[in-house]
Amino acid sequence: MAKIVIAGDAVVVKSELKVEDIKTIEKYNAKALTLMGGDEGKEPIFALGTTTGTGSINSVGASFGKADSDGKAVITMVMQGVPTEKAKDWVADTLGAALMNLNTLEAKLPEVLAGISAQRATVMENISVAG
Repeated sequence: MAKIVIAGDAVVVKSELKVEDIKTIEKYNAKALTLMGGDEGKEPIFALGTTTGTGSINSVGASFGKADSDGKAVITMVMQGVPTEKAKDWVADTLGAALMNLNTLEAKLPEVLAGISAQRATVMENISVAG
């Protein structure tokens, strides 16, 4: 589950996933980074990915650009003009739906990573280097 830290005007969204894990899924199974919904479950409603810079999050997706000291993916954004006593309400109102979708997607991705790792191991077993 993603964690939110508010420090002054900064809002930091910290993923449970590492940036490298997200990049691995982007490389081998990019479709898994899209949460589907709608009437028949065929409509993309939220997507996850990597980017450069500080990243961003909104109602349709999250792009992580940095990692913390543990390698976990983080987004840093600024909430300008929001009084400290209203900061939690601002985050809940502005990012609440996006954070719920992010958490839903994050819960599914460790299984995707395990599948990628297993498939890659099988491929690696069948590669030989002639010397």
